Amino acid sequence: MKMRRYKTIAIVWGCLCVAGLGASCTGAFDEINTNPNTVPYEMMLRDNLITGSAIGQMENYCVTTDANQYQRMFNLAGDIYAGYFGGTNTWENNYNGIQYVLLPNWYNVAFEVGYERIMAAWRVVDLVKDEEPQAYALAQILKVFGMHKITDMYGPIPYSQFGKAEIVPYDSQEAIYDSFLTELTDAIDVLTEFVQLYPGAAPLKNYDAIYQGDYSKWIKFANTLKLRLAMRIAYADEAKAKQNAEEAANHPAGLLSDNADNAFYPVPQRNPLNEIWDAYQDTRMGGTIACYLNGFGDPRREVYFSLPAGTTTWNGVRSGTTYSTTNLNNYRNRAALPKVGPNDPLQWMVAAESHFLKAEGALRGWNMGGGVPKDFYEQGIRTSFDQHGLSANYATYVANTTATPSNLSPAIVSADAYTYSPANTITIGWVESDDPERKLERIITQKYVAIFPDGQESWSEFRRTGYPKVIPVRFNRSPTNTISTTEQIRRLVFPTTEYDKNTAEVQKAVDMIGGVDHGGIKLWWDKKN
Repeated sequence: MKMRRYKTIAIVWGCLCVAGLGASCTGAFDEINTNPNTVPYEMMLRDNLITGSAIGQMENYCVTTDANQYQRMFNLAGDIYAGYFGGTNTWENNYNGIQYVLLPNWYNVAFEVGYERIMAAWRVVDLVKDEEPQAYALAQILKVFGMHKITDMYGPIPYSQFGKAEIVPYDSQEAIYDSFLTELTDAIDVLTEFVQLYPGAAPLKNYDAIYQGDYSKWIKFANTLKLRLAMRIAYADEAKAKQNAEEAANHPAGLLSDNADNAFYPVPQRNPLNEIWDAYQDTRMGGTIACYLNGFGDPRREVYFSLPAGTTTWNGVRSGTTYSTTNLNNYRNRAALPKVGPNDPLQWMVAAESHFLKAEGALRGWNMGGGVPKDFYEQGIRTSFDQHGLSANYATYVANTTATPSNLSPAIVSADAYTYSPANTITIGWVESDDPERKLERIITQKYVAIFPDGQESWSEFRRTGYPKVIPVRFNRSPTNTISTTEQIRRLVFPTTEYDKNTAEVQKAVDMIGGVDHGGIKLWWDKKN
């Protein structure tokens, strides 16, 4: 039985290596003839070679470090849909995903990365979970972290049966979230027991680029992720959301509450966002975040962005803008630049988010470990300011009850078509007499600023809550107006590769979301009116 398992692991690992070169693996592992004598199975386990290499692969792709993948998976999707960035290119003659014309060579990428990279690597650890339960617990955390981004893009995805059959059925998003929360809870329990029995032990130190095998920090990360996902379903299943949020917030190990716990991935070569804005000249400051940073006089503006040479105005680009040759050059040369260097690590999750999550939980009347919404809210801002070396600016900023988001100005192209005046009067300072909805807007708006540049998460939060208010797309070219300009894009469509190779199952997934597959369909958790 051990030799058969080793053969299976060897095949899966071989497929994983091939997948890293652009191919994919299907099924029938045991039918492939391999040499089981190349490396002793026990040695591979003892040196953590199997699990460590797979964990490293998962970390490298949970937020992909490949610039071409990152651009199509995040920058041309969630980053722009959340208003963090604006595209500065004329892809497909301005008929592209920024204007809601969804292109297969863009929207297929996230699915490919999710399965050929993240899930394929997870499957390797899954096959040795009995021998290395702690490594499996970490792989489960990474799987949930990577794949919650995928389901929050598409909706139903293949999940629970992955690796068990060549034709993999889709799960409903409700079932997927149930699995996520259960898997995180189980992983937290396993790692908690390990840390108690073996304090200071770090068996995956040489493979884990985030926390160098420190399981105590991974427990905090998992608790924070669990709180994030519990909050995500608050409008779809409040009872389940409350239970899981309270478990996470009150776990003895705690959350990512201090900046020393922030999760960043050191890029092996070049930060993909740096390559996109610098080498490709394809992205600039988004119009929405420009309105918030400029209107609030937020000192994080100079941390997140820089001014192009010869400019003095912090200009943002409205999503869905179209370009002639002349105004394209104007936007590239006059819009603020992302302040991301080639060697900067990729942000996964920061401590400030946990405080804003607790603020929302407390606003809902949930037990977030004691405390009131105002305190958690202000701690979120303080933690963000501390993260960026702006502690001295905190007191003045948090006390400001008059500054509101600015209008998007026509400073780049003098035409009303490229400006927008958001009906938004949200302020910074906490006002206890405000109604709960306005307090929620204040919490989500400041979370939006604090977790920059995680556009995928901010897009999900905008869809879930309606906040922060995001400037609508300038040109909506969606077929037959399937995507509402005011509602904005709610999801990506299922990949063309799935329609080609997994036809029956993807059609069942389409039935789960109402029988049609377009970007205006709301996800299961997107229930708020």
